[in-house]
Amino acid sequence: MIDSTPEIAAIKAKTFTTYRRLWLDSCLQKNASGMRGMVVDIGGKRENKRGSFTPPEKMASAWWYVNLDLSTNPNIFADVSMLPIKSESMDVAICTEVLEHLENPAACAGEVHRILKKDAVGFFSVPFIYPIHADPYDFQRYTADGLQRLLSAFQSVTITPMGGYLGTLAMLIEIGLPGISGQQIPKKILRRSLRWLTRFLYKEDIKRTSSQPLQWSKFTTGYFVKVTK
Repeated sequence: MIDSTPEIAAIKAKTFTTYRRLWLDSCLQKNASGMRGMVVDIGGKRENKRGSFTPPEKMASAWWYVNLDLSTNPNIFADVSMLPIKSESMDVAICTEVLEHLENPAACAGEVHRILKKDAVGFFSVPFIYPIHADPYDFQRYTADGLQRLLSAFQSVTITPMGGYLGTLAMLIEIGLPGISGQQIPKKILRRSLRWLTRFLYKEDIKRTSSQPLQWSKFTTGYFVKVTK
């Protein structure tokens, strides 16, 4: 199921790193009240976090971070495709910005399904139109159809596009700004002008989230997914 309900009500110029991160933080915040019981953040970072979302760890009975990067101080040092967690033991699983970096994302999706209790929920996010970002590798991009197939073992799959055409266009412009070369003064003027333009396009994109023209709806920075086992 595709959910086109707007997740973002407002935008401020200095409150996010990228448009995708704004969407991700907003989608996580919208679902924060349901992050209770035994929670596992697969590929999440206990330290050196990104974004502005603050996990509601105090609401959970336990909140475990799984990562192979020791600099993030994980609770569990493990491959996300082979989790050392008991089957049907978790109430919530979070797996954001991870699947694109895995050689076998289906194995990770299967592990999430295995460890969740019946009727428990999981959250995924993946980029779609977004630059290559190795961490240390970047293997694939998913469409909504691809996500439906990957997560077909779950009883329900709700997919939210993270922005539309205007936001995607603005994000690509903004990410490319550091590459602008030329004389110092004209370069500064051009960068500032483009930054103003991108922030305007972000706001317009948010206004049109639930009413994108058909052609524009084919563009998005990525997807946020809620699944129920």
